[in-house]
Amino acid sequence: MLDLPDYPGRLIVAGTLADGVRFGAYLLTARSPASRNRLLVYEDAVVKTVVADRSQLIDPSLLVYTAMQRSPASLIIANGDHGDLIKDALLKAAGPAQALALSTYEPDEPHYTARISLVATDKGYTISILRKAAGECERSHWTYRWPQAGRAHLIHTYAGDGAVLPSYRGEPCQCAVGCGAETALTRLYESADERYRLAAALWLLEEQERVALINSTDGVPRWIHVN
Repeated sequence: MLDLPDYPGRLIVAGTLADGVRFGAYLLTARSPASRNRLLVYEDAVVKTVVADRSQLIDPSLLVYTAMQRSPASLIIANGDHGDLIKDALLKAAGPAQALALSTYEPDEPHYTARISLVATDKGYTISILRKAAGECERSHWTYRWPQAGRAHLIHTYAGDGAVLPSYRGEPCQCAVGCGAETALTRLYESADERYRLAAALWLLEEQERVALINSTDGVPRWIHVN
């Protein structure tokens, strides 16, 4: 489905599948034991990360968060707790840029992982990234209308592997999506290097919305009807 670097970190992609269904998706890849000790689950109407093995303690501050959630008129996807900031701002009629004004990249020296997010509405979607550049927080936001069938935009946190992980640079990548709703999640998951892929989630913006999840623990897609 996607041409990804060997280690993209966390990835957000949105667009229109080959069968005309609009979607947003989240891909979780990880290297360290603490990062890999997680699952994606659907609970309380959101997709979130949870600890897989509770006997192995991890610092939840950057690892446990809501990855996908709904506001009344928007789908929000984020790789951290800034997704909650965006939802709160939308409820107050503010936009993604205003919501993220007080947020910054993650404090995980030396990588300083970028915070990425997506806000999708009926009209289109805004993709945002907060990344470290020249010692400052570079804040970028791009807004797109829903593309034609088989087209999407994606962004991820890293540009590849390394002792110090290089941050994603540039605008969101335009990509082709040559599959429909029933196979999109598996195609996304299998796009990631098998050494690092951990989990993926797909949110279909149909009249009756559906969510699909896949975790490396079994590699089996699971579907949930949202409404």
